Amino acid sequence: MGNVASGVKIRRRLVPEVEDRLTRPRRLVRELPDLDAGRLHRLIRGGDLAPCFDAADDAGDGRAEECPICFYFYPSLNRSKCCGKGICTECFLQLMPSKTSQAVHCRFCKIKSYAIEYRGAHTTRQKKIKQEGEQQVSETKLRLRSKSQIAGEVFLP
Repeated sequence: MGNVASGVKIRRRLVPEVEDRLTRPRRLVRELPDLDAGRLHRLIRGGDLAPCFDAADDAGDGRAEECPICFYFYPSLNRSKCCGKGICTECFLQLMPSKTSQAVHCRFCKIKSYAIEYRGAHTTRQKKIKQEGEQQVSETKLRLRSKSQIAGEVFLP
């Protein structure tokens, strides 16, 4: 009776169809004895985890993102919830704790409880912002390096 609000629409996330082969990891470095293939399949199909894309050695058309763990390029990556860094699904699976190990810290910001989410591919605007940020960091490093070299020359006898 009063439990249903009229006129309220439920938004569902549009998840693109994922090929069945992209729901199975193919490049695992170590055997994962407690990997639940059915759960992995559901997480990828549901859009909660990035598909196990085919890895590329280079960025190709410039749209691919590099996984900072394996250094392969993918159409899109999972994002760590704490710091937003990207990671491919297969590297994530290898970093996650087994039933016998302890919790995993984020490899990037070292926060104690590591978790990821899949947001899909970066937009062109997001890629531009990231590129500009990286450019600013490299320019700052160069300025600091040149200042320290000048300071070193001044103070050395």
